[in-house]
Amino acid sequence: MVSSYSKIYNLLRQSDSNPYEDYLTEIIAPIFGQPDLLTDFFKRFADLNLSEISRVKAYTQKTYSKLHTHDTDSRPDLVITFSEGDTKHLVFIENKLGSGEGHHQLKRYREHLEQSEEEGFTTYLFYITQYFDPKHVASTSTKFFQLQWFQLYIWLQEYNKQDLYYKQVLKYMEDIELNKSRTFLPQDVYAIQNLGRTISMLDQCLNERTTHTFTNLFGKPKPWGNRAIELREYNRYVIQNDQSDWKYIGCGFSFEQADYPEVSVYIEVHPNSKHKSILMDAFKQFAATNEEWIYEAPEDRNDEFMLYVCQSLTHFLSAPDHIDAIETFFIQRLEELNELKQSLSQLNWIVVE
Repeated sequence: MVSSYSKIYNLLRQSDSNPYEDYLTEIIAPIFGQPDLLTDFFKRFADLNLSEISRVKAYTQKTYSKLHTHDTDSRPDLVITFSEGDTKHLVFIENKLGSGEGHHQLKRYREHLEQSEEEGFTTYLFYITQYFDPKHVASTSTKFFQLQWFQLYIWLQEYNKQDLYYKQVLKYMEDIELNKSRTFLPQDVYAIQNLGRTISMLDQCLNERTTHTFTNLFGKPKPWGNRAIELREYNRYVIQNDQSDWKYIGCGFSFEQADYPEVSVYIEVHPNSKHKSILMDAFKQFAATNEEWIYEAPEDRNDEFMLYVCQSLTHFLSAPDHIDAIETFFIQRLEELNELKQSLSQLNWIVVE
């Protein structure tokens, strides 16, 4: 189940851009407004022991007018101000998810902070990235710190025991894969050692008889490289193709939802499909009259929907030939899915030669 924040973001993703960085900043900002946590943050990531801080305020998307040497205004993702006794502190945090630094971005931020020092502030600049992105910032009185999001994820885990807000924040960070593990477990080592053999067996299930049937019924699947893309993006290893009008048919292995890998055949439809109403009705009826097939309806009109059938990989382990049993499953289910295609022959499908 996805986090509440992922659900909210899905409602916002209709915009022209995908403001992942701004969205994450808005979610994180209330946490940094808490004195105890902010104190611990500085101790953990800046090796600074602050004491009795007060008047903590966290601002998102606060704009600083450009200095005479700058080409543009500056808008740090998160600005934090607080006091420690008579000392005023100013913190800029820049958040990056996949993207890199903007044009002279850190240099501009540092110069704004230096200007604030003239007004009596002690200043800090944090650069938090999803991926390794080393930066050299000129040594000044502004203290510069660089870290990655997985470090914040590990740190925040210490605070999630009873607090629902922290749990939802951490769950959202997991949804967007900011929780990447930094340690190899024994099962990881075993999996790596046998990775070549495992991929070979998955390919045996998908090649030959399965691909032959798939091609005859739905056309040639995408090249082998697409399997790696699907694995990276959707945690599934599949053959599939585009059936036109935003319809996609595929079969293979899913590693996401269940405790064990699942063997599945599916058709999924993007909300841009011109015939989505017809397809939704057909999927619903098909699932009602065909055992084990599941219709997954869209949550709203801008959501994808799909029809699929799946079986745990453990189901096939009692067969004398696992690959043969899985191939047979794929072929039988693809033939069933082809019956649905034939019943909707008035819609656009790719021409099978």
